[in-house]
Amino acid sequence: MSEIYDPYKKIGLKSVVNAATSLTTLGGSMPRAEVFEAMQDASKGFIVIPELQKRVGELLAEMLGAEAGLPTAGAVNALMLAVAACMFKGTELEAHDPVGRSSWTEIIQRLPLNTEGLKNEFIILGDSRSSYDHAIACAGGIRVQAGDKDGVTAQDLMNAFVPDRTAALYYTKIPSTDMSIKEFCDVAHNLGVPAIIDVAPHLTHASIPSVILAAGADLVILSGGKQLGSVNNTGILLGRKDLIKLAHLNAYPFDGIGRGAKMSRETIMGLLKAMEIFVEEDRNAYYSEMLGKSGKLAAKLDALDGITSGTLNEPSLVDDVVPPNYVWVEMNTSKVTLRELFNGLMDGDPMIRPLYEPSFISTEVEGRVTLKVEYLQPGDDVLIVERVKSLLD
Repeated sequence: MSEIYDPYKKIGLKSVVNAATSLTTLGGSMPRAEVFEAMQDASKGFIVIPELQKRVGELLAEMLGAEAGLPTAGAVNALMLAVAACMFKGTELEAHDPVGRSSWTEIIQRLPLNTEGLKNEFIILGDSRSSYDHAIACAGGIRVQAGDKDGVTAQDLMNAFVPDRTAALYYTKIPSTDMSIKEFCDVAHNLGVPAIIDVAPHLTHASIPSVILAAGADLVILSGGKQLGSVNNTGILLGRKDLIKLAHLNAYPFDGIGRGAKMSRETIMGLLKAMEIFVEEDRNAYYSEMLGKSGKLAAKLDALDGITSGTLNEPSLVDDVVPPNYVWVEMNTSKVTLRELFNGLMDGDPMIRPLYEPSFISTEVEGRVTLKVEYLQPGDDVLIVERVKSLLD
């Protein structure tokens, strides 16, 4: 087997076989060459960044069926800006324009600490808590949990609502989330506050944002560095024009909470190119191809003594599409535990990075290690099978 190319060997680092997914900690996705060509082209000239943000936001919104959009430095930055937008709704900040020449620094620098007089509570679902909702607090918001890990009802949301303190309701889509997006949005609107819908890793098909917006979402958070195939530090905020403007006023390059989350002109144009490619791509054909590759890897692993393996589709936010998929592995031997298999894959050289019981992907992964073929390079599948076999011996 020929040696697999490793761009990091020259600086003394151990390479990684990405059999997990587009994890931020592994660098996100693997953008196409055209994305970097667009970034290089953008480096050849200068532009007023707020004007570029506004125009690219308009183009992103047009392609995804939204009223307005804003390129962001990742999904967490999109959430922080969404939080800021909802807190400043109905304030003097609305009089300013991100491409204007007035000054609003003193207003936005109230966040994250000086929120007196602002509605700053955000109701979140108890059955879909994650480390990501910490971004609400980073922006100056207070998280108020409705319900618990066993479920959330509309009445739970209403009980958590305080008219002069609640700024918005926040919903993040993970497998444990029981309430539908439409029901959640209906409750938010009945209470008279925006619904923020976080579907950062779920941009698998171009139709998804419009479906979520049609369900009533006021702001939608998307990752650029995952299924979209943009560079790792990109994201998108879509939604109502008034709220997007307020988010923009809090974003880089202005001196508020978004200042540290810079997006270069190259990164913004790379995100736009990734989206142009994405909306023209046959995503069903893409995931069908991935399913074929997953099936082949699963068959090779299943043939090993002590291993049971197969494929499983991820839940999709829209019907009648081919969803992403992955390979699952279970142990049926007493010689090696599932955790020992996972650690053995991680500890080798190169590191093979799978996922261990990734509940954020599916409810069907308890007692399983999962592997995704999407970012495997030529020869990686052989390496995975050989490593698993060696751990079983």
